[in-house]
Amino acid sequence: MPETPPDMQALGRIPTGLYIITAENNGQRAGFLASWVCQAGFSPPAVSVAIKQDRPIMRQMGRGAHFAVNLLGKDDKAIMGRFARGFEIGDDPFAGSSIERTDNNTPYLPDALGFLECRVLRVMEPSTEHNIIAAEVIGGRMLKDGEPWVHVRKSGEHY
Repeated sequence: MPETPPDMQALGRIPTGLYIITAENNGQRAGFLASWVCQAGFSPPAVSVAIKQDRPIMRQMGRGAHFAVNLLGKDDKAIMGRFARGFEIGDDPFAGSSIERTDNNTPYLPDALGFLECRVLRVMEPSTEHNIIAAEVIGGRMLKDGEPWVHVRKSGEHY
């Protein structure tokens, strides 16, 4: 097996969190496990989310679309496991999960540590694998006490 290049070793050590992204736009529900979420602005408050281009949720991420970033806590293994395997187009990612909705009808997970409701500002395509969604934070709150789930990879070459 080839050795991981030094730059890829360092890239993999950038800590990230673990999050579940949930959305329901144009009559389609979507949810997936994300680790590349970052605050991207103060005024307006904004986040960036990297999404693999072939994920079904990308069909819903046009300008103005709403989604929730559900923050996972260290003890939220059951929630993480439910969304980690991914879903095919047409699967209901919310089946078997508790879902609540914001005043804008954005679905979020009430069992998560907290959530941010977001509105898409822009979609960028910086690579051949992932898109970057820039989104304004329009709502959200902490739902329980706990420590966020921090994730560190061994390599910047894969998840």
